[in-house]
Amino acid sequence: MFFKSKIEKNLISLSEYFKDDFKIGTAISPWTLKYNKIEKALVEKHFNEIVADNCTKPMYIYKDENTIDFSTADKLIKFAQEKNKKLRWHTFVWHNQMPKWIYYKDAECKELATKEMLEQRIKKYIQAVMEHTKGIVPSYDVVNEVISDKTFTLRTEEDHSLWQKIMGPDYVEKVFTWAHEANPEAELVINDYNIETIPGKREGMYNFVKDLLSKNIPVSAIGLQMHISVENPPVSRIEETIQMFAELGLKVLVTEMDVSVYEDEKEERKEYTPELLEKQAQRYKELFECFKRCAKKGWLTDVVLWGTQDHLSWKNNFPVKERTDIPLLFDKDGKAKPAFHKIVGLK
Repeated sequence: MFFKSKIEKNLISLSEYFKDDFKIGTAISPWTLKYNKIEKALVEKHFNEIVADNCTKPMYIYKDENTIDFSTADKLIKFAQEKNKKLRWHTFVWHNQMPKWIYYKDAECKELATKEMLEQRIKKYIQAVMEHTKGIVPSYDVVNEVISDKTFTLRTEEDHSLWQKIMGPDYVEKVFTWAHEANPEAELVINDYNIETIPGKREGMYNFVKDLLSKNIPVSAIGLQMHISVENPPVSRIEETIQMFAELGLKVLVTEMDVSVYEDEKEERKEYTPELLEKQAQRYKELFECFKRCAKKGWLTDVVLWGTQDHLSWKNNFPVKERTDIPLLFDKDGKAKPAFHKIVGLK
């Protein structure tokens, strides 16, 4: 399916509007560049930063022990270079979307790999990515979602992660160190969700990062995913969270932002009334006012939305099947929603 490339060209560019505050980005895919001309045009006009929604995750690149394939990721790299957009790399280590074989001794995936095997494999991968992207990509999510939602400590096998089980509790220290050795100039980010939403998880991440820094582990920044709703968390807690991590000496990035119109995960589909769109718009306005304040204090450097058009958001059919959501700034036709106009002060 092809989408015609018609967007509202009279709108001010988001990147132009926020140029003195922070980089503003969005998540896209090579599919966007080839087929969705509306979204591509929106990205070209409004955003000065991009991140891959999927194609730079290890399962799409690390094919087997001897094959690291950048051919798909290179399409986004080329686009970023041609359009002069900052490119973030997402991610090196995660408990999801890793190639299954990496955790096992052989292709049958019956016996777990040894510590030495997994260390060698992930170090090789990090070095290969850094070599391929050095001087092109300035910012990397080194580890993603490593704090448990249950214990607020390092995620374990019970939380669907094999990293600590195989490599031990210092695996985060090692992968940051290897990433820094491979590219000393890179911004190295620890990225997670609900840090700004759940106080216990925020405290767990804060203590974890503080400990890493005390050991001189080269963590540059904290990434707050910011998958939030029109109701929660309070803006005051978000601003407090940004300040807490900034005062550790870290840069703070908003890395995957969207604003769901649903507060209850089990809630049935709502009617998207003008009142609901206005409520979402006001929420976006208050959030971006917070981001501007934090940027002016030197705490916040990037705000990245997880997508551009509502109908392509990962929030459709998740967490409730057959339920749609409208968490972004542009609708399916590429038209700016009330939230867009609120954050640029037009109405």
